[in-house]
Amino acid sequence: MKQSSPVILHHKYSLEDGHVTKQITSVEGFRGMMIVRKAKEYRKSTPFKSVITLKELKSNPQFLKQANVVAFHIHHGSQTTKYEFLKEKYGLPMFVGFRGNDATAFPRKKKNLKQLKRLFKTADMFFPVCEHLKRRIMQLGCPEDKIRVLYGGLDLNRFEYRPRKLDSQDNIRFLAVGRFVEKKGFHHLLRAFAKVRKTHKNITLTLIGRGPYETEYARLINKLNLKKNVEIVPWVDYQKIQSKYYSSHIFCAPSITDQNGNQEGIPNTLKEAMATGMPVISTTHAGIPELVKNNVSGLLVPEGSVKQLEKAMKWLIEHPEQWAKLGENARKKVEADFNLAIQLKKQKEFYNEVLLKQQ
Repeated sequence: MKQSSPVILHHKYSLEDGHVTKQITSVEGFRGMMIVRKAKEYRKSTPFKSVITLKELKSNPQFLKQANVVAFHIHHGSQTTKYEFLKEKYGLPMFVGFRGNDATAFPRKKKNLKQLKRLFKTADMFFPVCEHLKRRIMQLGCPEDKIRVLYGGLDLNRFEYRPRKLDSQDNIRFLAVGRFVEKKGFHHLLRAFAKVRKTHKNITLTLIGRGPYETEYARLINKLNLKKNVEIVPWVDYQKIQSKYYSSHIFCAPSITDQNGNQEGIPNTLKEAMATGMPVISTTHAGIPELVKNNVSGLLVPEGSVKQLEKAMKWLIEHPEQWAKLGENARKKVEADFNLAIQLKKQKEFYNEVLLKQQ
């Protein structure tokens, strides 16, 4: 195989396009190659052009040298065990991300905590997606000198800034996007929306996503008599999601800690909404306050409080003159701290910090 740019092997949950894609394909000076556990995981529609299976990797040890593989990056701390041989047997530098569940609910089981403690000794560098998760993995035993916070960056060219305003004839359109799981807090959002609807009839809510709670949400919508005002939309292609933001007025991300202790890092959909200039309502959950400053770049309420969520929704409905300023500050915050170009540059620096020591 012809020697080319140094390769970093990557593994994440799936080959679907999404928020992690650019961290794999677009780090300057490196070529990203995905590892999958089984060939059946490969998809023709994937944005990843270079894919190798774990079996292929193990059966051809020469591949690492032939392809100029210099390191590997596992994007979820709970997914490392099948790939640690690359460090232990071949000495490849190991980078590990922490995104939420892997630093919160996952270590609650003794065997998982033991696995992480071993990982903290073995891997070279850890990339939690926010300061909150940095603190969590430090509490679990990760040495601080191995940690570099790597925020998920946003392609600001994809998410245009479009200040929101209310036309007199408009319904006010609320939007929430994410997997239909408990920690997204959408059941609280539906209850708050129902309360707001009693005094404000000109509102709608769109929930975009899919997941195990879809049936429960449908039942709750029916129970709360919201079928005419709440729409559930199946998952939208990641490359088309911005159009949904542009057609909405207010974004809600009512995240909570679920009953298993599972937490967010910082929801990427919240960054996307803010980048478009949409006023947002979220909670003081996990790393969200690192992104949203209350009454400056959005509204924050205590997680799990339907009453406070209702209050925030009513306030934004009644104060559309504040939307533009909140949206402007939101865009500025994303530009300053969550710009994809800046985060990819940091990622390259973090890689080189380890790789240069190997030379």
